[in-house]
Amino acid sequence: MAIDGGGLRVRVLTPVGAVFDGSASMVFAPSMAGEVGLLPRHEPLVCTLGFGRTRVQASDGTEEVFATSQGFLTIERDEVLVLVDQALPLDEIDVARARADLQAAEVALEAAGDDEVARTRAETSRLRAENLLKVVESQK
Repeated sequence: MAIDGGGLRVRVLTPVGAVFDGSASMVFAPSMAGEVGLLPRHEPLVCTLGFGRTRVQASDGTEEVFATSQGFLTIERDEVLVLVDQALPLDEIDVARARADLQAAEVALEAAGDDEVARTRAETSRLRAENLLKVVESQK
C-alpha cells in the first residue's frame, strides 16, 4: 500500500527481523550495478544488493543510514523491500569492534590456506567489517 501524500513505504528486513519499517520520500541502495535511487511511482524493480550504505530519506530531509550486506531489493506500487543478511543503523556501528573484526578476518583469511569454506567465511567477515568502517567514514 502506498503512503498517503505520494511517499514510499520502506521495510529493511534481516533474518532476525525488521530494522526499519516506515515511510520515506527517497531510498538509495547499493545494487550490484551501482547505487540505485528510488522515488515514488518508480517502475517495478528487483535487484541484487552488494555490501554498502543504504539510505532512507524522509520527506523532511532527515535520513536514516544503514550499513547493509548482500541481499535483494524490490519496489512495486511504492513499496520498497530491502532483504539483507545484515543491516546496522549508523548510530549502532562500533568502530573499535569493526576494526577488531577486520583484523581477525584478515588473520583467518591467511590461516585458511586451501580450505575454501574457511576462506569464504573469512572473506565475508572481512567485507562486512570493511563495509561498516566505510559507512561510518562516508558520513563524516
